Amino acid sequence: MAKNASIWFRKVRGSYLPTSFIGLVLYFVYVAYIVAVVVDWYYLGHSGWVFLTTVIPVIVVAALILQYIASKHSK
Repeated sequence: MAKNASIWFRKVRGSYLPTSFIGLVLYFVYVAYIVAVVVDWYYLGHSGWVFLTTVIPVIVVAALILQYIASKHSK
């Protein structure tokens, strides 16, 4: 296995940008998940309280998971 085979992201100003196909796929999955959560919230009655108590924590946890994966597979 090549030395750079596990480098999926590059750290840029506190964020991570995908540098490989796997990193790009992870970003697309993340964006699709966020869009699905927001669309689901919107079509189920979109109250402000539900957004604050369910949607925001889901988005934050998803972002933290992606940041963790990117930090482990970055240059």
